[in-house]
Order: sequence, then structure tokens, then C-alpha cells
Amino acid sequence: MTVRAWLCSLAIFLLVAPVAAESADPGPEWRYTLRPGDTLIGVSARYLARPADWPRVQRHNRIANPYRLVPGSALRIPLAWLRHAPAPAAVVAVTGQVRLRLPDNTERALQAGDRLAAGASLSSAANSSATLRFADDSVVVLQPGAHMTLDTVSVYAGGGMVDTRLRLQQGRLDVGANPRRKPGGRLQVITPSAVAAVRGTRFRVAAEPRVTREETLEGEVGLTAVGQRVAVMAGQGSLAEAGKPPHPPVALLPAPDVSALPLRVETLPLRFTLPAMAGAVSWLGQIASRADHTPGTGEAGDFAAADAQFGPLLLEQASAAPRLSFADLPDGRYVLRVRAADTLGLQGRDAVHAFELDARPFAPLPSAPGARVRSAQPLLQWSAVVGASGYRVELARDAAFGEMLLAGRTTETRLTPPGELAPGAYHWRVASIEAGEQGPFSLPQRFIYDPLPGAPELGQAAPAFAQGSLKLALPRPPAGLRYELVLARDAERTQIVWQGDSADGQLQASPLDPATYYLAARLVEADGTAGPYATRVIEAPSRFRWEALLLLLPLLAM
Repeated sequence: MTVRAWLCSLAIFLLVAPVAAESADPGPEWRYTLRPGDTLIGVSARYLARPADWPRVQRHNRIANPYRLVPGSALRIPLAWLRHAPAPAAVVAVTGQVRLRLPDNTERALQAGDRLAAGASLSSAANSSATLRFADDSVVVLQPGAHMTLDTVSVYAGGGMVDTRLRLQQGRLDVGANPRRKPGGRLQVITPSAVAAVRGTRFRVAAEPRVTREETLEGEVGLTAVGQRVAVMAGQGSLAEAGKPPHPPVALLPAPDVSALPLRVETLPLRFTLPAMAGAVSWLGQIASRADHTPGTGEAGDFAAADAQFGPLLLEQASAAPRLSFADLPDGRYVLRVRAADTLGLQGRDAVHAFELDARPFAPLPSAPGARVRSAQPLLQWSAVVGASGYRVELARDAAFGEMLLAGRTTETRLTPPGELAPGAYHWRVASIEAGEQGPFSLPQRFIYDPLPGAPELGQAAPAFAQGSLKLALPRPPAGLRYELVLARDAERTQIVWQGDSADGQLQASPLDPATYYLAARLVEADGTAGPYATRVIEAPSRFRWEALLLLLPLLAM
């Protein structure tokens, strides 16, 4: 079997119920409802390309008496016999980069307001989409990364029937076919491995080289491949792989729970975290502008309701985890539409979440102090923001900034609290000011003010000299601290004679010459952080004078 014959044998027809009645149709045709006074000649004169072909209509419908027609009954007329005229599609909206190629191979950017005739091709880039409206008010949304050609855009029988055939080479389409349920319309989506033909339903089609996926959101769809057909009801999906019958329909995943998503977002990039969902292996998020819609959350299992809230697509992001991230958007009001996909790649019901983005002017990035400060007046420091004319800084004892200690403005990128802080935990944040408008605050920063150890009291211990050695007993240092001691000939400690550590406050330095010394001591923490030095002067006496006095003691006793 040739490839062409194989592809033709794989044709998939998606038909709105009743499926059995549609499957008996001999081919593409229009069904005209007879009215009182209608005759075959009159109907043929109004609608046939060749009015004299009315006998063919009689034979096609097996009408015994052409003069006795039953009002209300259907007259079937093949499309090829009908008068037809072009019915260009109207481009309702374009976002991002969508290219238009005309039948003469000229190419340009697609624009809202364009009228597209048969033969026009569209290609959408990432985060780009186009919305088209057809003569029967069918709406097709070309999703990001898709390529589609308009094969046929025609009206038949003076507008009595609209025939639309779209060739989707790759990517996805969201389709709302014949929303007014006008009789006689037909819309086909032809993919490399399938044909989706519908009347009056809402569905999605995704085309890959060897797989076509279909998800029915409203109505009933018949899916046929290699001579086998399944009925895909609303809320179900199926797929047709090359050379295989359609998969049995499965229930689409429910809409994700978006109730915990924020109504207001003040930081970029945008990040949305969703609850895990049984059976879901990937998630798709799309963002569109929001006009007159009250902020809030909710499931939009009804495709029409979701469509009403969801405007032209601005950003799209897929993720293998229930976390979606979007790099950048201008401040404004938006709608997030999100759905999950199952192991077959079938995308589930939509949920929509309205939110407001207010991230500008951007919040500065705090840089200092760290988590622990030792100064009673720590320096608060942050990055400069381009375009900012000033900054608002807040300092509080609590994370909710209810117990405010500082709330001020500055044009600098640093600020020191005006008074000394008491030991304990603090929280601070900073916001940019641009053109008189304050932006969102940075994420709150927490630090603990832990004062340095104080200077030890050296005056409480009397030095003792014996045989050229100095002994000194200081109070035992607090737990976790030790003494660092220096004995020098000068107050600046540049001529050090002796130095050492003491964990219990005991000091012994030798040998010492008779002279004036400066004893400096400070408390040091386990990590090496040291407090200020305390210094006292010590006079080391002459050893000769003391030894001479010792020699004279026996004489004095005589």
C-alpha cells in the first residue's frame, strides 16, 4: 500500500451526534429543510449551480413525486451541485509573531483585521497565537508553535451552508464550531493522520506526524480510523496513531485546583504552584490579558465559560511538574488558564485564575546586613534600581511589620537606624519609588542583633609578682567565652612582650624585666569574634630591690 493510500485509509471523521445517521451520508452534502410551497425546481433554481440538475436531486433523495414534497423533511444535496462563493475568515486577534503566507508565496506578519481566503497559511511562534472567525461564527484559535493552511472557506446555497476545511500540519487548535447551531454547516480539521469534521461542538485537536489527539469539551464526537469508530462524549478524549484504530475514549483529567493561587503578584518571574493531581504527568499554563473580570478563582470546566474569560494568549509554559514559571509581563490584570495532561498526552479540563501583577517599579535586592549583626546600629543596604528616584525602608520587630521601628525614605541605597537597637530579632524590607509611585516591597529580611562581648573588668584583680613572673586572677569568663591577653610595652600593643589565652581567667607571664607594662584583655567567642580590649598599666618592680630587702630581714630581726 502506498503512503498516500495508507493516509487516506486512516481518515478520521469527528461527527456530532447522532453519529449513526451521519455515517450513512454518501459524502459532503447540505441538508435543506423543505418549507410549504417548495418544489424541486424552485429549490434547485435558488441553490444549484446548474438549476436544470433538479432531476438528480430527485433521484438522490428517492422522491417519487416531485410535486408532492413534505414540508419539514430534509432534502439532501451534495456540495458539488451547489452554488458557492468565497467566505474569507476574519482575523480577530493576533499576539506575538504569527506569519502569513499567501497563495502567491508572499509572506508577511499576520494582523488583526486581515481577511484570509483559501490557500492562506499561518505559522505561529512560541508565545504567539491567532484567533480566526468564520462565516458561521465558528472560532478557531491557532496555538503557539502551530502551522495551518486554509484549504476551503466557502458558503454554499446563498449562505445556507458554510464549508470550512483547515489543514493542521503541526501544533494545536482550539475550536468552537458553529456556536449558533446553524443547520448545514461543516468544519473539518485535516491533520497528517486524521480528519476532524464537526458541527456545533467545542473541541481541541493536536497534530503530530503520526498521532492525532482529540479532546471533546462540549457535544459528542465520533472518531474513526482504519474503519473503526468510537463515540467521544463531552469530557472525554481519544487519540489515533498511524495505522491503528482509535484508542477507547477516556475521561479527561479534571481542572486543576487553583483556589490557593495568589490574587496579586508583586515579583517576577511569575511562579504558580499547583497541587499534585492523580494521573497527571504534565501541566500547561497560558496567560492572557483580562479586561472586565472580577478577580477571583474557580474551575472553568465549561469551555465556553473559560473562553469568555480568556483573551488573546500572551504567554504559554509547559512543565513536567505542577509548577509554572513565566519570565516577564507588564503590570496589569491577567487570567491564567491551566490544564493537566495524562499519560496519553490528552489535555484535561481548564481552570482559570484571575490575578493582578504589580511588580513595578521593581523591588531592590537587599544585600546587608546578614543574619547576625553585632552593631547596635547596623547598616541596611540594597541594590540600586534603574529609574528609581528613592526608596522606602521599613524596620520592625515582627515579620508582619506591625511593631514598626523605622519607616522612612531615602535617595541612597543604604540606611542606618537613628538609634541603637536592643538585642533580639528584627525584620526589614525596602521598596523602590519611581515618578512618585511606590512599588512592591522586597522579601522581608530577618537579622538578629547579638551584641559583642563587653570589655572585661581588669581593675578587680591585683597583679602579683614573684621572681620576675606576673600572676593575675581574673573572674571566670561567661560560658562559651575565653580571655585573650596581651602584655606590651606600649598602649598600642606594637611592642608585645607576652600574649596568650585563658579559659579560666588565670594568667602567668614570665620572665619580666622591671618596667612599665600595658596589660590588654578581651573576651573572645568560640568562632573567634572578639569584643573590645580593656587595658591597665602594670609596674613590674626591680628584682634587686626585693632581693636586697629579703637579705636584710635577718638583720632587722636582731
